Amino acid sequence: MKITNIRKNKVYYISLLGLLLALACVLYYLESLFITPFFPLPGGKVGIANIISLIAVYILGLREALIITLFRVIIVNIILGGFLNISFYLGFFGGMGSTIVMGILAKSKISLISNSIIGALTHNFIQLIIVVFFVFHSAILYYAPFLIFFGVITGFFNGVVGGYVLKFIEKYIGGEL
Repeated sequence: MKITNIRKNKVYYISLLGLLLALACVLYYLESLFITPFFPLPGGKVGIANIISLIAVYILGLREALIITLFRVIIVNIILGGFLNISFYLGFFGGMGSTIVMGILAKSKISLISNSIIGALTHNFIQLIIVVFFVFHSAILYYAPFLIFFGVITGFFNGVVGGYVLKFIEKYIGGEL
């Protein structure tokens, strides 16, 4: 489903982008407060804010999803005091890379859940490469099997949630706005 008439009404278009951006920031912040301490991997997150990027890819397109991801990473890292430190670079490159991959795959016949899993794995792989550059030690690559395992689980979870949200949008809002 792609909402085609949304760009005709600039106020609605900008408002929807702002709403999705705000929702992504809130989800990221809530996850940093509640979910992260209980996740079994150090620094691991479910990535529930990436659900918004996934939804944006399917209803608005890749460009808008990249805009939301870019500003989410910047805003959240400024608010949480991590701007231009390692968490910024991990979020920026991981988020942008996974959003690009999900945007490309959204045009194929791949399912939304599979797309989400591949996006999560892309995010984790890019972050692992960034950490190798910051840590300067290849032993960090032994972390990869755990990231793959949890990337599949969290990607599946985010894909299921994103699918329900997209069905809700189709049912109650419809494809034409």
